[in-house]
Amino acid sequence: MTANTASMPLTVDEEQMLSESESTLVALAKTGDHSAFTRLLEIHDRRVMSVIVRFTGNRFDRDDLYQDIFMACYLALPRFNGTCAFYTWLHRIALNQCISFIRSRKTFEPEEDIAAEDDDWERKAQLRAVSNAQKQLVGAQQIGFHLYYVEQWLIEDIAELLECSVSAAKTHIHRAREKIRADEEVRKWNIEI
Repeated sequence: MTANTASMPLTVDEEQMLSESESTLVALAKTGDHSAFTRLLEIHDRRVMSVIVRFTGNRFDRDDLYQDIFMACYLALPRFNGTCAFYTWLHRIALNQCISFIRSRKTFEPEEDIAAEDDDWERKAQLRAVSNAQKQLVGAQQIGFHLYYVEQWLIEDIAELLECSVSAAKTHIHRAREKIRADEEVRKWNIEI
């Protein structure tokens, strides 16, 4: 997949072909076929890296996290049962690894964020306030908020990833939004979320 097609939506036929070939690759990888696992890595490389950069906001730790994610995937692959799409399963592993990484941090480190190229210091400060407030969220609230507001996933897809009902996913996102709104720094800026 090229950089140009990685972000373009797939047609129904393309999605079905990818799903069928991916199922074959997963089956082969589960039997120990390293080239099949490598091909799965290639298919999902950009999407996983995007999760790492967006979720952690830090480009410096991405290589370590990337390796941790794919090692966790490789070790858990025998337990993949196919009840969800492979990427959904892999994305959950990626998010869990990112959350573990963030929890392991002891001190605040300045991070790059989506405003890094923006010259408007006030907007940068507002985005940093929301980003810092988001880091205080835990579990399903943190994942739901990130996927909905940052990666712009559909509620139904978030519910599938979180293995909960759509209404429960909405509740997680709502509670996350309320916690972020209640954050002192976010309130100072009167940021609407």
